[in-house]
Amino acid sequence: MTPRTLLLPLVALIVAAALLAVQLAAGGADFVPTRAADPCAARPLPPVTDDIEPLAQDVVLLGVQRTACALGVTRERLVLALPSARDRAELARATGRTEAGLATALRSGLDQAVGRLDRAGRLPRASALLDSYAGELGLPGLAEAAVKRIPDGVVDGLLPTGAVLRRALAQLDVTALLRDLEDPDALEARLTEAIKAAALAEAKERLIEKIPGPIRGFLGL
Repeated sequence: MTPRTLLLPLVALIVAAALLAVQLAAGGADFVPTRAADPCAARPLPPVTDDIEPLAQDVVLLGVQRTACALGVTRERLVLALPSARDRAELARATGRTEAGLATALRSGLDQAVGRLDRAGRLPRASALLDSYAGELGLPGLAEAAVKRIPDGVVDGLLPTGAVLRRALAQLDVTALLRDLEDPDALEARLTEAIKAAALAEAKERLIEKIPGPIRGFLGL
């Protein structure tokens, strides 16, 4: 073995010791691994939005947190487990639930999120949301214009935001949505999309009902 070969491990040891000394001098000894947030801790509520998509996102974020709290797991574990059939089954066993029970827990968490936003006055009036989604109702141009002309008070009475969101959640097939997921990163986006779609479907149906029958034919409805 040559002197050069013997010297290499010694040099590596000296370099490692030097790096450790620099880290300690910079406060590295105080490093503590980040702990997952407690899902049962109160999450600050978002401000009122006048856009349907951010509203659905707010419901999902709060709802997933409430679900994790109810199941006694971290939000991160829940989000990673739900899209995978194997991980979902393992989570069900660990929490004493069936897979259907996990879907029920998620729906309940979302419903609780709507309730919390509603009680705190953080749900916008339906009339404030109308401009953000009127173009997504799939109505002919004249019909869309007619819907936008429905008085605010009528829209608010017809489509109370909390009730519409709860009915949208009741129609949501959570089990099928989870079964079709493959990417953990897509869970919250898919839930947001599904809640928004269900809410828009109800809004479209009920708004069209307020347009007199003869006019509906003229508008192509």
